[in-house]
This record gives sequence, structure tokens and C-alpha cells, in this order.
Amino acid sequence: MVTKVSFGVLGPVEAWTGGHALRLGPPQQRTVLAAILLNEGAVTSTDELIEALWAEKSPAAAVKTVRTYVSRLRTVLTPAGVTIESVARGYLLRTGPESFDLARFRNLTAPLPAPASPADRADRARQALKTFRGEPLAGLNGVWAETHRAQLSYLRAAAYETLFTAELDAGNHAAAIAGLPAAIRQFPLRERLHELHVLALHQTGLRAEALAAYRAVERLLAQELGIEPMPALQELHRRMLQNDPSLAPDPEDLPRPDGEAPPEPGWPARPAQLPPAPAVFNGRDSELRRADELLAAFGTGPAIVVIAGMGGVGKTSTALHWAHRLASRHTEGQLYADLRGYVPHGEPLSPADVLDGFLQALGVTAAKIPGQLAARAALFRSLLADLRMLILLDNAATADQVLDLLPGTGNSLVIVTSRGTVPDLVVRTGAAMLVLRPPEHEEALALFAARAGADRVRAEPAAARDILDLSGRLPLALAVVAARAAASTHLPLSAIADDLRATSGTLSAFRQPDAAFDVAAVLSWSYRSLGDDAAEAFRRLCLHPGPHLSADAAASMLARPVPGTRGLLAELVAAALLTEDRPGRWTTHDLVRAYGNEVAIALDPPQQRQATLHRMLDHYLYAARNANSRLFRRQEPIVPEQPAPGVIDPDADPVAWFDAEHPALLAALQAAALHGFDRHAWQLSWVIRDYLNRQGLWHHLQTSQEAGHAAAVRGGEPVAQARSMWGLAIAESKLGRYPQAHIWLRCALSIFETAGDREAVVRTHVLTAFALSEQGDWAAALDHYRLTLALSGPGADPAERAGALNATSWANAKLGRYADAVADARAALAMAPHLNPTRLAAIWDTLGHAHFGGGETAEGEHSYRRAVELYRRNGAPVLAAESLQSFATMLERAGRGGEAPGVYREALSLVAEAAGPHAAQLRAELSRALATDGQRPTAWPAGRYPRSGSPAAR
Repeated sequence: MVTKVSFGVLGPVEAWTGGHALRLGPPQQRTVLAAILLNEGAVTSTDELIEALWAEKSPAAAVKTVRTYVSRLRTVLTPAGVTIESVARGYLLRTGPESFDLARFRNLTAPLPAPASPADRADRARQALKTFRGEPLAGLNGVWAETHRAQLSYLRAAAYETLFTAELDAGNHAAAIAGLPAAIRQFPLRERLHELHVLALHQTGLRAEALAAYRAVERLLAQELGIEPMPALQELHRRMLQNDPSLAPDPEDLPRPDGEAPPEPGWPARPAQLPPAPAVFNGRDSELRRADELLAAFGTGPAIVVIAGMGGVGKTSTALHWAHRLASRHTEGQLYADLRGYVPHGEPLSPADVLDGFLQALGVTAAKIPGQLAARAALFRSLLADLRMLILLDNAATADQVLDLLPGTGNSLVIVTSRGTVPDLVVRTGAAMLVLRPPEHEEALALFAARAGADRVRAEPAAARDILDLSGRLPLALAVVAARAAASTHLPLSAIADDLRATSGTLSAFRQPDAAFDVAAVLSWSYRSLGDDAAEAFRRLCLHPGPHLSADAAASMLARPVPGTRGLLAELVAAALLTEDRPGRWTTHDLVRAYGNEVAIALDPPQQRQATLHRMLDHYLYAARNANSRLFRRQEPIVPEQPAPGVIDPDADPVAWFDAEHPALLAALQAAALHGFDRHAWQLSWVIRDYLNRQGLWHHLQTSQEAGHAAAVRGGEPVAQARSMWGLAIAESKLGRYPQAHIWLRCALSIFETAGDREAVVRTHVLTAFALSEQGDWAAALDHYRLTLALSGPGADPAERAGALNATSWANAKLGRYADAVADARAALAMAPHLNPTRLAAIWDTLGHAHFGGGETAEGEHSYRRAVELYRRNGAPVLAAESLQSFATMLERAGRGGEAPGVYREALSLVAEAAGPHAAQLRAELSRALATDGQRPTAWPAGRYPRSGSPAAR
């Protein structure tokens, strides 16, 4: 059967058939193919090929070498139905326009017949640009490759110019502004791209940015080439300075805020992380004008504005209001992080963790995020170079929290809020400072009236003025008092003023010489308005480390049933001491939490606070253990076996539970270490390990296992240390740091051997084999799998021995030892009476792979079908779909690609309604396979093997 072959030079030189990349040999051999392809159907002489390979210094055996390369290429291409013909002292390869990426590009960039709309031109240009897979002729060296690479890059740059010219003609200014910086970074000396960028900025009213962009290209050309901009760009600059009305677009063509086009695939991701603007925001007009003036004074380059002031003064509200006003000017997105610089529990958020989130928001996968802080910061600056990004860094404590989060170039705006003035940041970066103070009387009155009711304020103006004075006009204090007033409509404002006047606060962090600025008075009054049960609940719940609290966690801390706990939570929400920021998830302001802890220290015995912390940690530990057991079928040895009385063990979907609770789990682990609950700390690190690994959150995996390991060291628990070393080894392996992974595994193995824990020794060998297989060292991995087999001898648990045989079978198959692989898998199947159906199905899956590898396709098909049947019959549709996916891939490799689409469709039907990120990833892979008529890459999907090939999953 003749199979269609596609060729590509707009990226690495490649050829594909049936979705598989053909092995084209070394760079010199691929250069020969590229030279023949670039003649696009014309004869390529031997002399041309010699010149492409060696330029002016060809060897004596050049002709023979060329013939050898052509012969080897024919060996690869002829079985697929394409050959290189020998004609007239040269060679000819016949490719159609649909089988050669350069031909498709030329078709897409050919002039459209008139009248073609700008939208049509833009669409064709976008399609043309998608034919590029990277740098043209990537991987080829030499004069010939560099010359042709430059020619192909010229075509790409011209297509960008066509695209953005059409976008401006169509009035899609937002799309042009979003995409042009990325194109300019690829082709910094293409003046037409700069001209289009300047014009797009000017026509959308961003005149200052347009002039700054012109100055930037003017400097670039002077520095790089010693020349001035081309006349067309200079003329555009002159017309902008004169505000030439002919430059203005039709108002109907201007982009609307809700109609901006997203960046094209391959351009930087456009995050939109800003939290909602405050629903009630009054005044701050003078401060906002001052902020605009500070921003305008920066000119070109990143702008950094620090909004500082005392706690509760409204820094975050003001920053969010201003940021939303400016968002439309920062067309490449917004990033946001609460740095937790002032929190009652735990440490401030580290720059490394913030960069982890920011890089993922910008499209960097977890596996590609560097481990070192300096490397992460450098990657972040590279991604933001020359972009217009708005970054809001809320609640910073020190300059060190911020410095690694700043862009190095471009026209981004960074807004930092802090209770201090962070002088180091101002000195080291030239940041502008805006200090917020309590609002003036009229602004504060408007803020209070908007929350408490304008009619009541008009009815009692004197009492309202007293409340403002007694609250120090502090926005947080006013919000708490106004919430009380709104909830107690039967009380006159004068009574509320009297209560404030008679109350003294205890929040030492907000003591000021002037008592009018003491927010503790307001918080203590709000607390004293609670009933006894709610007051006790408030004090206990303030021990929660955040960031969110569930009803189950709250009930565990209070040792109360969930329904009664929900009533107490509602009372605290009504008193403005707690916020339900989304259904079933509560949070509290850090100032309120600090106040609650101070009151608890004053009123509650230390043993009661310890008991509350203990129950909270038990809740997270046992809930996570049960979710882990259900999700991964692995029961961690938690001691003691039962949680403290009153602890809630939620009956929830394990995937959904981990997705919602893993931030709180990580915070609880840190709180356990902070408060001396070392046993909880290292056990929490165990039960979250598999989830973090499955989600690809390997930096969080590393930090959690480090905390667990440190707690085990403090507790003098060597076996616990070794179990934490497993998690550290997995994290190091996933992050590509294999030597350190093997150090952890050797240390763990020594401890387990000394302890005589045979089961743990086996698991350590399995993890070592897994790390080696990640490195591609299947021979060494097989040695460790054989050790696990030796340790799981005839007297061992049959299920354990079957798992070891399955692992050796898979490793043998990866090494091409298919007969051995079949024998091992059949030996594992002999223990079927002792195996659960899922384990048995995994062995059938391995056997199917081994049979196909050995050319026994009928036996392989039978084995895969047995695996799928067992998975489906036992409620594991996702695993059944994975086996079908592997089966379809093997069909394609065996030359039966026509059968693969039906198998892919069958697999997709099994996971169409399945929940969870793993099922979603599988659906996406299967959909892509069907979208390309069942074509698949040669390699397995990144980061995941078929079910039988994942030792860590057994």
C-alpha cells in the first residue's frame, strides 16, 4: 500500500508518513534532501549537492558520498511510496503542493483575486505562518544552509508584514498590537514591522507609546547599523508629530474593550489575572491623578509604582481600581500575585513560587520551569522583553520579594502595594512612591454612606461624622462598622458611635499615637457583637493558615457537625469577619485573622489552641490519605490510625477534593512544621506526593517533600526520612536532575535495608528503575526491575510478584527483547487468581505491546482487547481508553493505520464524560489523533506512557 509522505523545511528538515517521522539520518544527509526539495520539482545536479554540503572545499570522494546519501534516503522513502529519481546527472523528487510545507506556504501567500477583503488576506497570512514549525532548516550547518535559511526567514517576515497590514486595514488594531511585538523580536531590523507597530499604537490613541516605539527603533538602527529609519518610517513620525488627521482610522474600526482578538497560537499567552475591581469605590481622585502623573513621568521602559500605607488604608482596592482603568493599555495581559508579606501564619510568598505561577500563566509548562530562582527570573524577563504587561504585586513586605518579579525591558507597568515604604526597592529600581493616607472627610463619608445607607447618613449627619472620626476614616474599619450598621437597622448611628467611643482595641500591629487611627477598636467591637459560640468559632478559625477554608475543615477545627458549623460561618460573614469568596470556600483578611489570634491568646488556654490545630491537621491528613488511597490505590502508613474525635472525613470525589484543597494542604504542612507537629508534617508530605506528581506540580512536590524530610529529621525518624526521600527523588527526576534523584534513592535504600523493610526496598528499586527509564536508560532500569523480581520470590505476595514481572516485561519490550517480554508477561498472567482486575488488565496491556513489537499482531490485538474488556467491566473507563490509545498506535506502527481511527473513536467515547485533568488530557490527545485521520507521533505522549509502562502507577 502506497502511503502519502509529507516533507518539511520550514523548521527541522523532516518527512512524515502516517503521522510518524521518518529517520532521515545525519545533518549532511538531511542537507541533501533539503537541497533537492528546495528545487521544488526541478532537477538538482550533483554539483549543486556537493556545493550544498562542502561549499568550496569538497573532498575527493564527494560524488560517491552524495550517491551514498541519496541511496540511504531512498531506503527510507521508497517503502513509503516516494523515491528520488536519477535523471540527467542529477536527482528529482516529485512533491505535490499538499505534501511540501514550502509549497503550501507559497500557495497561501500568493495574491488573492480582487476584490479580496482585508480579513481574507489576514486569514491567509495566518494560515501561511502556521506552516513554520520553527527556524527554517533547523539543525543544518554551513554556508548553503545559512543562505537558504535567510531566504526562508525573509518569506516569513514578509508574511508577518502582510498579516499585520491586513489587520490594520480591517480595523483589528488590538490584534496587531498584541502580535507585532513577538514578530519584531524575531525580525528586529524589519523596519516595515516597526512602522506598522508605531501606526497601530498611534491609531488607537496610544500616542505616547507610539512615539516611544519610534524612538526605540531609531536607537536600534543607529546602534546596530549606523543608519536612520527608512523614509516611510520618518514620514510617519513627522505626520504623528503634526497630528495628521489622515492617520486617524474610521471610529467604527477602533477596537472595543470586549472585542479584542486573542494572540495567535505560538505568540505569548495573554493572562488576565486581575481580581475584580472593588464593587464599592469612592474618592481617591487626587491619588489617582498623582498615580497617572507618576506613570507618565517614566517615559519608555518598565514603570514601577509602589502604593504604600498603613494596613487597612485601601491600598489593594486603590491598586485594583487603577489597574482596571489601565488594563486596556496593556494589551498583552495582566499578572497578579498576593505576596502575603504580612500574614499571621507562615512565610511570605517566595519569589520562586510567584514566578512558578507567572511562568505557567505565560504558557511555560511545569516541566520546563527552571529549578533555580535566578534561572526562573531570567526566563520571566525574557518572556516579558518588549511586552506591555500589567503586573500587580499585592502585599509586599520587602524589596527582596519583588526584585526578581520585575521585567528588565519593555513597557510593562508594575504596581506594588506594601504597608512599608520599601525604600530599598525605590533606591534600587527608581520606583515611584504613592503613599495612601486615610481619605479626606467627604470621601470617607461617601464610602461609609455607600455601605451603610445614604438615607441613614443624611438623617444623622453628626453621628456619621463621629463614626468617621472614631474610625480614623480607615477604609477597612469603615467597612466593618458599615456592615454592622447595615445588619442592625434598628440601631441609630449614634448608638454605634457610642459603642465605638467606649471600646478599646487590642490589635498591637495597628497602634498609632492618635487613637482615631486604632482599627482594633472597630474589630473588637465587631467581635463583641457575636454570640458566644460564634466568638469562640472566630478565635479558633483564625488558626487556619489559609488561603481558603472549607466547611469540613472548619467543622473539624470546631469539633462540631457541618450543618451547625455553616450557621456559625454565616454569622461571621454577616459580621464582616469572614468572606465567602466563592461557594463553600471562606477566607478572612489577614488583619482580622491577626486580631482573632490576639484575642485567642488572651482568652483561650494554650492546650485548647493546640487541640484545635491538632484537629485541623488531622482533618487534612486523614482526608488526604483517604483521597490518595482511592485515587492511587496506595495506603500510606499513618500513625495513629484514627483521627482525633470531632474530625470530619469528607466523602468527596478524590480528584475534585485534591484540586480544591491542595493549596490548603500545602499551607497546613507548613503550619504543622511551624507549630511543632512534626509527625503531621512528614505524613502530610506523603499523602500529597502522588497528587502533586500527577498534576505536574513538581516544584511544589519538591518543597513539600523538603519540609516533610526536615520534620522527620527533627523527630529522629529515619524510616520517615527515607519515605520523604522517595518524593524528593520523584521531583528531582521529573525536573531532570537525575544525579540528585539517585542520591536520594541510594540513601533511602540504605535506610530501608537497615530497617529490614523488604516492601520499601522493593518500592525503592521500582522508583530507581523509573528514574533510569526517564533518562532513557532501559538496560539499567531492567536491572533494578529484576532485583524487585528477585526480592518478590515464589514465597512473596503473588500480586507483588506479578507487578515485578509486568515491569520486567515492559523494560524488555523497550529494549526490543520481545520474546523475553512476552514470557515475563505470561508468567505474570499465571497469577491471575491472586490479582485484582485492574492489575490483571495492566498485564494484558503490556503483553499486547510486547506481541506487537515482536510482529505477532493477532496475539497483540487479542491481548489489548482483553485489557480493555477488564478495565471496562471494572469501572475504569479512562484506563480502558489508554489501552485503546496504545492499541491504535501499535496498529499504525504495524502498517495497519487504516484501522486506527475506529479505535481512537472507541477510546474517545469511553472518556467523553470522564472528570479530572487526566481524562481531559487524554480526550485532547485522542481528538488530535482523529483530527489528523489517526496520525500519531512516533514517541509516546510527553510525560506519560501507556498504562502498563508506568511503574509508579502500579
